[in-house]
Amino acid sequence: MAFPQSIRQAQVPKPCELCETDTNIKWKCVQCNTHMCEKCKKIHLKVQTSIRHDIVDAYNSVAEKDMEHTIITNNIPCQSHKKFNCMFCRTCDRFVCADCITAFHKTHDLDSIDTVCDERRQSLKQLRSRLFEKVARFETEEEQIKDLKTKYNNFLAESVEKINQQEQLIKVEVSKYANELRKQMESERQRIKNSMLEKEKQYEKNKENLLKKQSDIQEVLESEHAVNVFTAHKEFCTNEVPDVPFETLLDETKDFIPQKDNLKNISNLFGSLQKTNLPKGLSQITFDVIKSYTTNINTVEKVLILDDRTVWISNHASSCLHRISVKDWRAVAIDREGHVKWAYQGNPQVNSDKLFYPIDILTTSEGHVLVNDVITNTLHVLSGEGDLLTCHAMKDQGIFHQFSMDIDSKGQLWVGCHSESEQRSDARLHVVKMLF
Repeated sequence: MAFPQSIRQAQVPKPCELCETDTNIKWKCVQCNTHMCEKCKKIHLKVQTSIRHDIVDAYNSVAEKDMEHTIITNNIPCQSHKKFNCMFCRTCDRFVCADCITAFHKTHDLDSIDTVCDERRQSLKQLRSRLFEKVARFETEEEQIKDLKTKYNNFLAESVEKINQQEQLIKVEVSKYANELRKQMESERQRIKNSMLEKEKQYEKNKENLLKKQSDIQEVLESEHAVNVFTAHKEFCTNEVPDVPFETLLDETKDFIPQKDNLKNISNLFGSLQKTNLPKGLSQITFDVIKSYTTNINTVEKVLILDDRTVWISNHASSCLHRISVKDWRAVAIDREGHVKWAYQGNPQVNSDKLFYPIDILTTSEGHVLVNDVITNTLHVLSGEGDLLTCHAMKDQGIFHQFSMDIDSKGQLWVGCHSESEQRSDARLHVVKMLF
């Protein structure tokens, strides 16, 4: 008997969730997630707290999906009267209702919450992009440490092998001295190891902090509540994430230098540990602007180094305006037979929000490839095999709107820039010292 009854119950239409009587459901409120009939829809839109809610077809999944990420701004009360449907006072940096405006904010800079919320979302997005850049720098530093560890271990093994070979030449009488040197090498190895481990911990901790802030901002950007945006903006954007200084990696250790002459004492006979440079890890590239010039042209489109005292720069004013559609900007290396050796399409961290737009490219005497990314204001440094070594933010050196490059006989990078506005004729030219 229970089975037929359950069938009848399943066929009963679901009533309106507001009046609970009308079963002709046509509409859904996105913010309230409530299904309603035609009559209740009209009433719902007249209620002050829901007057700006989004009503969609209850059976139109496309319309509902379009409204999923709508930011709710009409549920924020003013701080004095707790009334809704507020505006935002830029002068006082607070939400204000009609009573607040009449009493204290008549002459203040007022704007809609939607407008201010959109502005601050954009500000949060820009902060997220800057966090991406900083995370990329930490990842580059981590790769340098890993590479240095591998090369140092190989270097250490070679030093120990030289000690062993020398020991075999001198036999038993120098074995005690050899053991002492091994202890010193072990102590030196432990010092280097501890130093590297400490730097790894430091970089990992700093990167985790940046990733946590980045994740928090991403969560806010995906939230439906504008109050989260304002709270996050006040927490993150008014207190900018400081740059974390990158300490210079170790550059000295001890190597075994065999001594084959002068047998006056055991150290002269066997050899000793002496200071030497650590093996080179991944390229640690630094830039330092040493000179800047202001030209009388709008854009330094091309730089050509003639000699130590003469530089040719050009600006060609075209009589035609060309429109170019972009889907795939790349830096490509081609061999003598015309085959593509490698292609580089930008750094995902730096170019996640902005297009990779390589406008100039150079190769240094060390074999590094410099790619000028004009939209992100960055200089991408690649290895000869097309692998990314680092992305350098040119704004950190006071260089903006970089356009063209060349390298002089001293290995200095000359960077020509754009004037920012077509009406200006004060394009800058910078001389940058590079260290690899």
